[in-house]
Amino acid sequence: MTNNNRPFDNFRLAISKPDYFFGRQKLLANVMRSPFQVRIILGGRRLGKTSTLNAIQWTLFNQNSRAFPVLFNLQQEQPESLDNLRYLLILRLQEALIQKQTQSPNAESRLSLRRTYRRLIRQFSGGEIGISGFKLNVTNPHQERRLIHEDFRQDLLKIIKHLQKHKLEGICFLLDGAEIIVRQDWANDAWSYLRGLKDTDTAINPFLGFCFSGYRDLKDYQQRVGSPLLNIADVEWLGTLTESDTRSLIVQRSQNEDVPLTESGVNTILDWAGYHPYLTQQLINEIFDDYQMGKSRSTESFMLHQQRKHDRDFSAWWDEDQRSYGFSQVEQTVYRTLIQQREGTAETLAEQAQFSFGQVADALEVLTGTGVIHQVDDERYRMGSKLFEEWVVRERR
Repeated sequence: MTNNNRPFDNFRLAISKPDYFFGRQKLLANVMRSPFQVRIILGGRRLGKTSTLNAIQWTLFNQNSRAFPVLFNLQQEQPESLDNLRYLLILRLQEALIQKQTQSPNAESRLSLRRTYRRLIRQFSGGEIGISGFKLNVTNPHQERRLIHEDFRQDLLKIIKHLQKHKLEGICFLLDGAEIIVRQDWANDAWSYLRGLKDTDTAINPFLGFCFSGYRDLKDYQQRVGSPLLNIADVEWLGTLTESDTRSLIVQRSQNEDVPLTESGVNTILDWAGYHPYLTQQLINEIFDDYQMGKSRSTESFMLHQQRKHDRDFSAWWDEDQRSYGFSQVEQTVYRTLIQQREGTAETLAEQAQFSFGQVADALEVLTGTGVIHQVDDERYRMGSKLFEEWVVRERR
């Protein structure tokens, strides 16, 4: 029986409340310090990319940031062209401004306001839109759902000017699921266009930032075509949480659900989940459910059940035919080599795996960015989740 009172669909969905978010403090601090840069946040499936963008958004809102954040899910929006992408960016920016300006503590009221705004704005071909004292003079491209460059640029400049009157400097777009763009035939046009805003448009450049999230498709696209935008981006792999942050997460869950955990129990979670945020949450769920039902299982039985439960996730991480997430033959071989050595550098692992130093270094980057191994320091790597390791040993002999 599962505890149905747990938030975020039993911690299977992205974290959207600050009290439940742990780690990533260095990344959050970097964004706060320089919100108008271009950043690429890479990470494997269920490693917390969306949760991290949520955290960037509320951090920028709540800590007197210079940037107004706009969270934008590209997988949901599914832009059809560069003109459509420009339209969607302005639309979501307008909505975010209206919502922030007229925030209500009641969720139903906020939803009603959002619907009212959408109905209202469709009645105008352009001009001044005003709700609850907030006014903004912009074009209205709803009929065609497209914006040419000049209209997009003028609307962006108007909104930046409005923000500056309210003691903000500019805008930071948080674009989740950037793989959707790299799969389009207009991808390089989009990256070139956004690069131009950051490179040559001096009226916009200092006041506009982007944070993109993605994984293999985004990484491979950069390597394949040399994306103009990604060439000027700061690229960061998420990796797992730190041991300290994972312990804090476990302690909070224990206190929230009033389930006691011994130091041995905490260490078991750390060992088997390997500081992976999703695996940690799911192991806690299972352990707490067993406790509340008075159910006793051996460690072997419990972990076999967990391996079966996560078989789909683990297969998505491992299988090469699932290219967006799966490991290549080189990455699989490097992982198996690390199982044997437990810890190593790109140099020592290359010697054992019989691949070049560059191939192994790239493989280690992906394995770390998927959350199945740890990067100890600039050179050394070690094994991560014991749960995934034993699944590989058992299922992928």
